[in-house]
Amino acid sequence: MKQRYVISKSKNTGSLTIQEFAELDKDLFSLTCEESYDAKTIANVIKEGKKAIIAAIRTPNMYPIAEYIDRIADVVMEIYQKGDEQVQTREIEFDDSTFMKKWGGRPAEREEAIEIEDLLEEDEVEDVDAEINEPDVDDPLDVPDTELE
Repeated sequence: MKQRYVISKSKNTGSLTIQEFAELDKDLFSLTCEESYDAKTIANVIKEGKKAIIAAIRTPNMYPIAEYIDRIADVVMEIYQKGDEQVQTREIEFDDSTFMKKWGGRPAEREEAIEIEDLLEEDEVEDVDAEINEPDVDDPLDVPDTELE
């Protein structure tokens, strides 16, 4: 899946807006999240550095992976350091397939690949409920719930 981020700075207010788009169908991107940030907040975190920018722009709704947020933070710094006469909007795109190849490829290519049948076998499943419901008569501290009332 591809993801696209549109990062823009308002010429009027100086505020930052980040829009996240996901490719839901071939060459069809849909807006999945949009976050806006106050101009003063962004100006302050830029002074503090990249880690502060990342902490400020990550939200519960927009939480890109480390590789993506790192590049987004770079673009935010570029936009705010270039000045008003430069481009105020930048678009960056990421392709998850490129990212997956970098980190080892598909799970089927790994040596430790687990077959689905192995996960579904019932032979080795223990009866945990039986152990929880039956009190240990040899243990004086294991008192059934009905005696506590």
